[in-house]
Amino acid sequence: MTGTFLEFADTVFGELPTNHPARLLQLNRFVTSGLTPAGEINGYQSVFRGKIKAATNPSFTAGTELYTTNSKQSIRTTIDAASTLALDIRTNQYFKDGNHRTCLLALVLFLAEHGVVLTSSFHVYRAYTIVSARFHPGNESNALNAAARVDAHRRLVRYLRRRTIGGVATSEYLETLAETVRQLPIIVSHVEEVGARLQKRWEHKGHIWDTLNWGHKVVVKWTFPEFKKGRTKLR
Repeated sequence: MTGTFLEFADTVFGELPTNHPARLLQLNRFVTSGLTPAGEINGYQSVFRGKIKAATNPSFTAGTELYTTNSKQSIRTTIDAASTLALDIRTNQYFKDGNHRTCLLALVLFLAEHGVVLTSSFHVYRAYTIVSARFHPGNESNALNAAARVDAHRRLVRYLRRRTIGGVATSEYLETLAETVRQLPIIVSHVEEVGARLQKRWEHKGHIWDTLNWGHKVVVKWTFPEFKKGRTKLR
């Protein structure tokens, strides 16, 4: 990808609900810097003309607060709605590129919009592996069928319920999580490379596992279920 990274505060602004097409376009522009891997202008896919029209006529004003916190609904209800929104983006692939990252950043903002913040035990990469549903038989050509979507939603809700509390999101909190989401391709490519090395049937794969630190072993096991039992699965 070419281009300059966009600043969060300069890209995501104005009082808009997180599920508004214009807000989602802001999130997509931030995580991809507005470009596809081929260097083309990113944005909604042409088949979603209604969303494109709404996104190009946004009702927001630069300089206003990012959102108005609404904490009237319960944390459980908010988590369910945030997960539904995230899986909707990931399933329908609204954008030319960056749908996984957009759905995760939308998840973060939707929770914050309704007075729910993530605790330190939340890991963006773990949430990514859940919404990816990469090993589910319903994961077809980067889209999810109904069964896979239900399964991913159930897993995501269960994960979030143990890692959320009521609270007000600060600018630093949002910017830190947003930047972590944007950096996902780097983490994904690294984990895939390690996984490919481990899956090779050669005599040094046990040694490779032993050289990984605890953090690397955790993300590899999140990504490749066959390594859940660690080194014993490499024999």
